[in-house]
Amino acid sequence: MYIFRYASQPPADKPVCIALQQAPLGKGAIDFFPGEGVSKNMLAKLGDTIVARVKGGITTVLITEYHMFDEVIAPIDLRIDRIDTSPAIMRNYNVITTPEPALVIAPSEMPVALKLTAHMQGAGDVESAEGWAGEHDSTKRLEGFAVVWDDKPAGVDLLYTSTVAGSGPSPNVATGAFTGTRGKSLPLVSAGFSLVGPNRHFYELSGHIVFSGVTPQLVVANQMMHGPTGTEPLVALHISITPVTKMNAARYKSPWENSAMKQNISSTGQMA
Repeated sequence: MYIFRYASQPPADKPVCIALQQAPLGKGAIDFFPGEGVSKNMLAKLGDTIVARVKGGITTVLITEYHMFDEVIAPIDLRIDRIDTSPAIMRNYNVITTPEPALVIAPSEMPVALKLTAHMQGAGDVESAEGWAGEHDSTKRLEGFAVVWDDKPAGVDLLYTSTVAGSGPSPNVATGAFTGTRGKSLPLVSAGFSLVGPNRHFYELSGHIVFSGVTPQLVVANQMMHGPTGTEPLVALHISITPVTKMNAARYKSPWENSAMKQNISSTGQMA
């Protein structure tokens, strides 16, 4: 079971509605149980809630965002949480199992190797083995990106999403997949990142995200990042994943503190 909650408060004169319905993918079925004040599976205001019960197998939810005006506003947040119905919800629940060997990660303060490929306005695809793209004081917009995690260990993955100007948030994708657009001259105006999997607590997600004319922000896991108005284009991005093995790790540095780090323009890139 899952709970869908409308987690934004747009201006009263600029309402945004979110509709939920089952998509024709998968073999399972979904039953929707709307909360008080919700009709036709339409979330329209802060706190509106729908509980969804999935049965019979894997299925898909189609989420549609309706704007009742022509202007662009900050992205609307839709929180989706799984409702735990296992015995673990009991107050006196104890797990009695045969101990399994704990996952051991070699002590290291160095981040894992991430490659970031971003489609940049006027430059096509740029690649960096340091997990970053763009410049914090640049006017060239990032129109899409993909994060590649070579030799990714089992039990953990990076999910990310983005919002193209004039559109709603795109679906979450995993490492290796591209989010955004190429060659359409449409900048990204928000992005979000999260670690998933049973071993995600062995890693820490960090980084910087920069929107045009705005001071670089620290990446906050499980949160959509955007500029003050939600319309500032994304110009630079840095993503880092570090094994959590040290109590006193070195100070996290912005990639722009080291001007020797280079980005390579891919020969297969497309011009914006």
